Amino acid sequence: MTRKRVLTLWLLLFSLLAQSFAGREAHALSPQFGASFRRQLNFIVARNPRYVWGGSNDIASALDCSGYIYLAAKWAGLPGVTRTTASRMAQGLGGWTSISVSPESAEELDLVFWTFSVTRPNGHVGAFLKVTPNGRVVTHASGSRGVIAEPMGRRLTETISRVRRLNMGD
Repeated sequence: MTRKRVLTLWLLLFSLLAQSFAGREAHALSPQFGASFRRQLNFIVARNPRYVWGGSNDIASALDCSGYIYLAAKWAGLPGVTRTTASRMAQGLGGWTSISVSPESAEELDLVFWTFSVTRPNGHVGAFLKVTPNGRVVTHASGSRGVIAEPMGRRLTETISRVRRLNMGD
């Protein structure tokens, strides 16, 4: 393939992507889905299931980070969501209808992704439970503490790699 043809294909792809996002605002979940998703996240946090890699079936057998978010979304009735990895969620794949937003404009229930190592970009996921001028509370499945809600500390803030706003049901 010639260099000119490759460039033309990239320009075409960029143009199509720009057109598909033109005029799209960063709408959050519909009130119905938002309230249900928040309830399910809090329900699971209150039971503090332990962490196990790959866990996504139920809170009795342990969850991993993407399994936790998936299970809360499934129980909340979010349409089309399938079990996938944190990395694929960050790409907007697996039925997770969402758009990227800046960390500074993150709102409650936005999914937050972290990169703790260069080998796993967007390898950890959680959700903002509370966003106030005084700080943010995030929920995620911690490898050492299980599913928790905690204030965003320095390490979590500095390692954010992406924030996505779910926009299902709007």
